[in-house]
Amino acid sequence: MKFEWFVASRYLLSRRKQSFISIISVISIVGVSLGVATVILVIAVLDGVEHGLRDRFLANEAHVAVSKFDRGFFDNYKDRIDAIQKVDGVTSASPVVYTQSAIFQKGSQRIEDVIYIKGIDPEVEDTVTGFSKFVEGSIAFQDQKIIDQASFLNDESVTGGIVLGSRLARNLTLHQGDILRLVVNLQEDPHSPGAYLPRIRNFVVIGFYESELAVYDSRMAFIHLDTAQKIYEEEGSINVILVRLDDPEQAPTIGDKLIDVASFTPIDMPITTTWLDTHAPLFAALELEKMATVIIEALIILVAAFNIASTLIMTVMEKTRDVGTLRTLGASRGNIMYIFMIQGCVIGMLGTLLGTALGLGVCKLLSTNVIRPSPLIAFATIGLLILLQISITLKLILSRMKLKKIVMLVFWIVGITFVLYCLVQPISLEELGLSEIYQMNQLPIKINWFFVGFINLLSFSICWLATIYPAFQASNMRPIEALQYE
Repeated sequence: MKFEWFVASRYLLSRRKQSFISIISVISIVGVSLGVATVILVIAVLDGVEHGLRDRFLANEAHVAVSKFDRGFFDNYKDRIDAIQKVDGVTSASPVVYTQSAIFQKGSQRIEDVIYIKGIDPEVEDTVTGFSKFVEGSIAFQDQKIIDQASFLNDESVTGGIVLGSRLARNLTLHQGDILRLVVNLQEDPHSPGAYLPRIRNFVVIGFYESELAVYDSRMAFIHLDTAQKIYEEEGSINVILVRLDDPEQAPTIGDKLIDVASFTPIDMPITTTWLDTHAPLFAALELEKMATVIIEALIILVAAFNIASTLIMTVMEKTRDVGTLRTLGASRGNIMYIFMIQGCVIGMLGTLLGTALGLGVCKLLSTNVIRPSPLIAFATIGLLILLQISITLKLILSRMKLKKIVMLVFWIVGITFVLYCLVQPISLEELGLSEIYQMNQLPIKINWFFVGFINLLSFSICWLATIYPAFQASNMRPIEALQYE
């Protein structure tokens, strides 16, 4: 071992009079560790939210929607869809009637909510949005047996089946077989000029749509395409064509081509809306939040680095006589500077590695859905560790001080790991009432390994820079000044 490393290690593990400096070194390591762990955890959460939303949006909606500017109906949609499907990069396309409707339940005297109604052909829709895999229950919208049974039980006509968003159904306390009334449109009252009467159609609830996105589950309802065309008196027409692509990132480029091949005229005022357009503000906000988080967490690491600098400054002041002695024995300025830089770099490296391990471990625990021991067991473990620490038994069994320290270190590492395993569990946004804000039921975690490497490099660089000034001051110390009072 080179003498610089030997001296630096002695300073790091100083005893007796210098034990205060060792405590500050530990505090510096903890500070760096917490800073690194925090930034890894926060960025993993933000990346998880971004990728979770992206995956769910792409799984539940089309990549491109082709429609008129005013969402008006247009005919000859089958030929238009055939032309769109021939475009390179297009996987499939489906016809949709997309409208809004007021709803109320049987026996209710008031409108409960206003929701989006999506008239679809289930088989074709599956090729674009994978509709059926998100439905619990039936998707047989036009099953005459179900319709007749609902009509008989409720003693009124039923137009067809309807699939409701799961949250919407819970809010309305609706179950399979219940009747939901849709206000299709308003028609003028022949007996009262200027007055309008709602035109109402009854639907039987046949299933529930569970996408884990509150924006869909609390506002969407699905009926059959043919039924939607009939109740809105637009048979043979639709108002939206949904398109799925091989590469979702190509949506803006391919979207421009679809209007031309779909044979729309300028009078139709056709537009294409991509999934990127729809959710651009959300993803831009997440990127800005990540950038702000990195800056804030870098400042936390910088504060920890100041602790390292203060530790080294106090070490230099405490070791003035040692520095003078080493210089007298022939140590160069570079040797002295190297000793203190090693000390600071070791603190920074230990803090960075421990922080990385802690951050990755917490991320793993937050993303692992397994049954954990009760938190009470975790607190009992802490108590047990404290008892072991002050136990006289270990002092009697272990004769060597170093062996005792190693055993206790292992005990504490295993114990703290077990405590974290018990306490850190996946976070349910639904139970916290935040699922509608974050559009998902559980807080997602996604580790960005490139960023983990970057934050390790940044942390170590900041800690290394913090060592330069104290080490430079120590190297400039003149032997005669250091030993003049000895």
